Amino acid sequence: MADRQMIGTRTGELSSRRCFGPTGAVLAPLLGLVLALSGCAGQPVQMGSTVKTVPAEQALVMPPAAGPGIVTVVERRFDNAIDQDIHLFTSAMTPGQNMLKVQMFGTAAPFKMASNALTSSPLTSASVGSEMRKALPGIAMARSQYYVQNAYGPFGYAFGRGAGSDLCIYGWQQVRSPTGTISPFANYGSIQIRLRVCEAGASEQKLLAIMYHYTILGAVDAGGWNPYGEPNGASPTLGGIGAPSYPRPASTEPMVPVLPQRQSIMTTRAPMTTSAISAPRQPAAATPVAPAPVSETTVVVPTASPPSNLVVPSPSASTAASTATARVTVPSPSCTTQKEGTDIVCR
Repeated sequence: MADRQMIGTRTGELSSRRCFGPTGAVLAPLLGLVLALSGCAGQPVQMGSTVKTVPAEQALVMPPAAGPGIVTVVERRFDNAIDQDIHLFTSAMTPGQNMLKVQMFGTAAPFKMASNALTSSPLTSASVGSEMRKALPGIAMARSQYYVQNAYGPFGYAFGRGAGSDLCIYGWQQVRSPTGTISPFANYGSIQIRLRVCEAGASEQKLLAIMYHYTILGAVDAGGWNPYGEPNGASPTLGGIGAPSYPRPASTEPMVPVLPQRQSIMTTRAPMTTSAISAPRQPAAATPVAPAPVSETTVVVPTASPPSNLVVPSPSASTAASTATARVTVPSPSCTTQKEGTDIVCR
């Protein structure tokens, strides 16, 4: 029995040396440890999962229908937010890219072991000034002192002159619920929006219309995410007595615009054309021909001193090859009917 055990031990040692070489006795335990820890390894790296280009249809904010159009959208995913640079059409001479920048806070982390949270800084005069200097370097921007707001609340803006005839706007807005209504379970989350646009020959009203009429399309799929706050209640006068309601403001403007009357164009036929030229003496045997048909031509008015004779052109001949025309002589009112030979003589 002892011999058999010794033979079995020597056989195992020989097999270990054949598989792992001379150091097989040392590597065998390490190989087992590596195999045991392989179950803790992560998934393969997904390229482009945190920063990628998405189609224009996936933009979180859509500019107004009048433009500017979307060129491309670059999206970055963080542990707590989604950041999008929505590049807009640019035709200005001022260096830089027109852009709508959107940061939507309140999302979940795309990876379990991620640690790249995005900081949501409050809007201050200093922070806005720093942003404008980076977006529009070298351009003196004048901030508006007026209070304005769009469908999502108040916003601020500034204008400046760029290269050539370019007019530039920088707008900023923060959408979030009132401070007293925010909690970890309701009305949390916020949206940061920045606008940078330069356009040649544009007016302030045209560029400001972008801030008034853009639309927020994205949202976070969570029950408590609500940066817009509680909806406004109905008017207290609705359904009450003494508060009449009309379909339109009281004015003289009709509800349906009046169509303009159609103007018909009538074509009238001009009278017979006459030529104010002197007629040569014609033989008396000439056959009278009917006057030419009415044509749509300009009437030639005779001068103050009419000639002695008016010549009426005859219609074209029966065949296209014949171009000869006959003329009839009409006596002048100052002539007599006395004949000498074959000619008519005017006294």
